[in-house]
Amino acid sequence: MKHLIILAVFLAIFFRSQATSGQANITSAAARADEIVETNGSSTPNKTEDKTKSQDVSRQASDEAKRLYKLGVKYGRGGLFRQASEVFQKAVQLNPNYADAHFGLGLALFDQGRWQEAIPSFEQALKLNSKDKEAAAKLDEASLLARKAKRASSIEKETSAVPVSRIAAADSRPANDLAAGVPVSLNVSPESQPNNSESAPTAKASELTKVYHIGVGDVLDVRLGDGPATQSTLFTVTPSGLLEHPILAEPLQVSGLTVEETRVRLEADLKRRSVNENPRVLVGVREYLSHAIIVSGLVKEPGTKLLRREAIPLYVVIADAQPAPEAGRATLIRHETGEALVVDLSKPAEMNLLVRSGDVVTVHANPKRFFYVGGQVKAPGEVQFRPGLTLTQAILAAGGLSRESKEAYVAREGDNGFLASTRYKLKDINTGKLADPLIQPGDRITVEH
Repeated sequence: MKHLIILAVFLAIFFRSQATSGQANITSAAARADEIVETNGSSTPNKTEDKTKSQDVSRQASDEAKRLYKLGVKYGRGGLFRQASEVFQKAVQLNPNYADAHFGLGLALFDQGRWQEAIPSFEQALKLNSKDKEAAAKLDEASLLARKAKRASSIEKETSAVPVSRIAAADSRPANDLAAGVPVSLNVSPESQPNNSESAPTAKASELTKVYHIGVGDVLDVRLGDGPATQSTLFTVTPSGLLEHPILAEPLQVSGLTVEETRVRLEADLKRRSVNENPRVLVGVREYLSHAIIVSGLVKEPGTKLLRREAIPLYVVIADAQPAPEAGRATLIRHETGEALVVDLSKPAEMNLLVRSGDVVTVHANPKRFFYVGGQVKAPGEVQFRPGLTLTQAILAAGGLSRESKEAYVAREGDNGFLASTRYKLKDINTGKLADPLIQPGDRITVEH
C-alpha cells in the first residue's frame, strides 16, 4: 500500500511538469518573431506577443501560424504583397494573439494601397503590444492616406478633369545637374518631354525631371580618388540629413543637395583642412529611398513607388503601375498642398502632369456616359457612349435602321447651353463621299426617312 501511494505521487508530479513545460514552449513560440516584412528594402525590428493571451492558442495552431508568418515575410520581401496578405490573414486566424502577424498583415495591405483595410490590423497589433511604436506610426500613416483616398474619391465623383493650366508651379530649388552613379528608373529623359514654349514657371517645373536632391535614407556611394577602395564606400544619409564619412572632421549636411553639390562641398572641405591639395571625389546615389509616391486603384501593380528624380510625368507613373482596361481617370493629391486634381487618362496634355514625392495617385474607372438615338431605328433610346464611336456605329448600336432612311440629324449642346443640329446624308457616308462623324456624350441622334 505504501508503495502504491509513492507511485501515485510520482506520476502526479511527472504529468504536472510535462504540462508546465508544454505551456512554456507555446508561450515562447508565440512570442518569438524571427523577422518581419520589409518595405522598400528596410528591415523592421522584431516585436513581442502578449504572452498571457497566447496561452489560449494550441501549440499546433501556434506553430502553424508561425510557419505561415515566415512564409508571408518571404512573399513580402519578394514584393508579392497580395500573397503575403493572404498568408498573414491565415496566421492571425490560427493565432489571434500573434502581434507580429497582425503587423505583417497591416504592412502587406498598406503596400497594396488598401489603407482602410490595414488600419484594423495595426490597431490589433497595438492592442497586443501597446509599446509598438512602429505599428503606431504605420497606423497614423494609413489613417491619413485613407482619409486622402476617401476625399479623392468624393472629388472624382463631383468634379471633372482639372485643366493643366491650373497645375501649381513647382518650387525653385536648384536644378542644374543630374544625379549620377546608377541607372535611373521611373524617370523620363529630356528628349521625351513635350516640346512646348510655355511660361517660365512651367519651364522650371520641367527641370525637376532632370535632377534629384538627396534625402534622408538615401544610400550614397562616396569614393576618394580613382584607386580601389579598401573599405566600404556606401553611406546612408542619417535622419538628420547628414553624411557621416570618416574623412570628414564633422558630419556634412547633404539633404536637399544634388550629388554634384555634395561632391563640391566634400572637395572644398578636404582642401580647407589641407587633407588633399587637389582632391578628386566621386559621389553617386546607390539606393534611392527618400522620394516615394503611392499608387492605388485600378492598376495591376499598386503600392509605394520610389522616384529617382524630383518629379516625373503622370504617364510614366501610370504606365509603370499597369492600368486596368476599365481605367479612365486618375486623382492626384498633392502632398505639399493637399490639392486634388482629376486627370483624364485619354488626354496626353493632362497626362504630362508632374508627380512629386509624397503625392498619392488613385486610378478610377470613367463614369458611364450616354447618347440618345431616335427615329427610324429598331431599338431607340439611351445608349452607353465609348470614345471613338461614329454616327453609323451609333445607329447600329441602336439596332440598325428599321426602314430605309436617307438622313440623320445630330443635335449637340454648345457652350451656351443651346442645341445645334447637323444634318448628314447616310448615303454619302456609306459611299465614302462624307466622313463618318464622331459622336460625343449627350448627343441626340434622330434618323429620318
